[in-house]
Amino acid sequence: MATVAVALPRTRRRPRNAPAAGRATFPEFYFIKHIDNSRLVREVDVERRRECFSLLGLGLLVFLFVLLFAGQHFQCVRYGYQFEQLKSDRAALEEWNHHLRLEQASLADPERIDTLARSQLGMISPSPQQVIRVGEPEPAAASSDSPELARNISVGSGETPHEP
Repeated sequence: MATVAVALPRTRRRPRNAPAAGRATFPEFYFIKHIDNSRLVREVDVERRRECFSLLGLGLLVFLFVLLFAGQHFQCVRYGYQFEQLKSDRAALEEWNHHLRLEQASLADPERIDTLARSQLGMISPSPQQVIRVGEPEPAAASSDSPELARNISVGSGETPHEP
């Protein structure tokens, strides 16, 4: 193997560490050594390879655990935001329900209905003779000394009841 000394030409620009003009400088020599490593074969170190793969597997396992925990944390935060949104929606719906119940109570007020019936529809209160109470016995004026006989009335056939 031979080494060759080669002198490189100087450049016109002065490098920073070069002396100022008028001072003597030494020429720089660079030695080029030709080395042929094409016949060399690297020896495989099985122990070191196993060590590298185990370290890589451990790093991958740690990365997957960190990714899993981060995913769970972000999902928990997302569920928290959804829970708060649902709580606010529920509060708004309860307020709306309360408002609707108040509106229903004001619309179903008997005094309001009576006022609307008298003013807009022209209705009047019934006279006492027009009122028939259901489930009470008839007034004494309707009952007489003669006995009343029971009658059979067929509702679906359309027949009229027969008087005796």
